[in-house]
Amino acid sequence: MKERILRTLRQLVDIPGLSGFEQPVVAHLRKAFREVADEVTVDSFGNLYAWRRAGAKASRGAKPSRGSKAEGAGAKPLTLMLAAHSDEVGFIVKAVEPTGFLRFDRVGGTPENMLLGQRVLVNDHRGVIGVKSAHLQQPEERGKPVATQDMYIEVGARDAAEVERMGIHIGDPITFDFPLAEFAGTDRVATKALDDRFGLAVLLELFRDLDGKKVPGDIVAVATVQEEVGLRGATVAAFRVNPDYALAVDTIPSGDTPDVRLTRDHPVAIGRGPVLLLASGGGARGSIIHPAVKSFLLEAADKAGVAYQRALMINYGTTDASAIHLTREGIPAGGIGLPRRFSHSSAETADLNDGVGALRVLKAFIEAMPGHAGRLKFLPD
Repeated sequence: MKERILRTLRQLVDIPGLSGFEQPVVAHLRKAFREVADEVTVDSFGNLYAWRRAGAKASRGAKPSRGSKAEGAGAKPLTLMLAAHSDEVGFIVKAVEPTGFLRFDRVGGTPENMLLGQRVLVNDHRGVIGVKSAHLQQPEERGKPVATQDMYIEVGARDAAEVERMGIHIGDPITFDFPLAEFAGTDRVATKALDDRFGLAVLLELFRDLDGKKVPGDIVAVATVQEEVGLRGATVAAFRVNPDYALAVDTIPSGDTPDVRLTRDHPVAIGRGPVLLLASGGGARGSIIHPAVKSFLLEAADKAGVAYQRALMINYGTTDASAIHLTREGIPAGGIGLPRRFSHSSAETADLNDGVGALRVLKAFIEAMPGHAGRLKFLPD
């Protein structure tokens, strides 16, 4: 299982997919999910939907129904939406200098102090984020933060005309260039776009495990777009699917590095199991896990014998669940987090065993779906 997740993850992170430019990722997923789903569709916004129908054994070509709200026991099978986003943080070409250097803006939340000297890809052309050479900096410049507007990208062009011949234009996407690397003697990996190709890898492997088996409810895995710029794809997808409940499967920052204290800052560590995300976001933009969904996740983890962590992300991030749970008349939602270090950098790091744990929890959650209908309420009877 771990080797399968690694193989799938390696394929996914190699594909560039900046927010708003996810088409290559979605194309790959459409081909992969068609092998294990009853139907795979892509909406006009770019979200991908892979359906498994209740009672079906991944019979190709079946038409999924749009989920209708179940009233309780005896109603039609529940519809469960599993969301993981297909986009990654990166940059976009803002201007081209006469000398052939690219100016850029950030897309998503990558801090400026993570950018200098990083390798990037611009339309399959390799580049590097440059700044004034160290030898030429004045003493007062060396300890001063560098703003994005003072950075530029070298792509090997001699002038703007050569940039044009390379097929690079204003508005083109830029992503980090950091292929997946395995740490020797461990189950840990580092790569760009771990957020959230790790979640997508788990969902794809989940459907592969379910292939050829009857499922107790309608299950739709959604690869959402533009999560990093405002949960936009999830807003569209949740309205379209209208599920009875939903889970966002996303990476979550870890607090187990020397510059963070686990209890004071963030009690999450890689390699200690998937995370039950209890609350995220702050103010109007965020979510608090639905009490029924929380119970179902805890029961699934216990049944699967999976060690898990509990955590909040109140002041530093959120997931697609924040958009999903406010759709239509309200959708009970929660989240499963996959811990990762060095968030939104070019070398996000995670432990594959956390993905294995999340996969086992999701399988147990799905197996228990027939017993969820009568309990999917805010208040018990």
